[in-house]
Amino acid sequence: MTSSNAEFPLLDVRGSSRRRGEQIGAAFADRIARTVSIYQAYFARPEAEIFAVADRYRTGIAAFDGRLCDEIEGIAFGADVDPRWIYALNARSELLSALSAGECTAVHYTGTPHVGQNWDWAEPLEALVVLIRSEDEQGRRFLTMTEPGILAKIGLNDAGFAVCLNFLPTPKPTLGLPSHVLLRALLEARSWEDVEDVLARAGVGRSLNLLIAGSDGRGINIEYEGDVARRLKPGVHATTHTNHYLTCIAPVDPELLENSSARLSRIRTLTAPGTPAGLDRLKEVLSDRQHDKHAILAPYADSTGFLGRKGTVCTIAMDLAARRMHIRRGNDPAGPFSAIDVMVTQEAIPA
Repeated sequence: MTSSNAEFPLLDVRGSSRRRGEQIGAAFADRIARTVSIYQAYFARPEAEIFAVADRYRTGIAAFDGRLCDEIEGIAFGADVDPRWIYALNARSELLSALSAGECTAVHYTGTPHVGQNWDWAEPLEALVVLIRSEDEQGRRFLTMTEPGILAKIGLNDAGFAVCLNFLPTPKPTLGLPSHVLLRALLEARSWEDVEDVLARAGVGRSLNLLIAGSDGRGINIEYEGDVARRLKPGVHATTHTNHYLTCIAPVDPELLENSSARLSRIRTLTAPGTPAGLDRLKEVLSDRQHDKHAILAPYADSTGFLGRKGTVCTIAMDLAARRMHIRRGNDPAGPFSAIDVMVTQEAIPA
């Protein structure tokens, strides 16, 4: 049973890349403007400098897949925003790659279609998050939770593939294909061969832990550290990740490392061999509040090195066999989840 009353606004878009972008921009114009304003402060750079970097990312995105530029520029047109701000939003992880900020606890139960994560980020974003269900000219569909103006973040598609992410800070240059553009491209995959092709063409140049899961139970987990990418072996019972590198020793702010390490230790305990698995269990472990200071489901709190309060904006648990996303807004462990299908047309929730 699916719900048409998700906690976040749900928008259905259809058609060409440009047309879908225009629909997103028009529907969420106010939210996009507010998101741009937030990131202007986070980037803490002159607009001319941000625009110069945005132009550089635009060139890279165009070389990777021009349709993604069409969608970005359609969003800008629909929202009446300079396209360079939308390019900058889509490269926000790269523009903030040196920031000391934990973002997410991710879990995939190995060999199952159950994968999900908490998205931990800035408190003001909770009021702005949107859900977009997209259908292209060939009838291919995906559903994503994302920030207004950003092509994709956490999501799944009608072929049974899902993407999750963990922000990983690095001082190395991050001028490759932006993380959120890569996530969006992966949501078009129809097979594991498509996934590998996208990953090969995307190359390196970002700071990200990327978790890809399929309805067949397979998964890929990759840490990107600027100019390098390293794959991790799936966990015996579950693959888990937080916000520090596991394949190398990289400089990490002590507060972030303490927080990320505590969450990783706890999530590994909760998903150790012999513990339950499945969708309900996934929701339970992502709702854990045992640690007063470093909870997996994190209440909003001030954080050194981060602008403003940070905590869990939402929790997402996906059933890839059913092509269904379960999402809960905020960080109340007793809060209800809403279920949204990729394949079923539901009435869009007003923005």
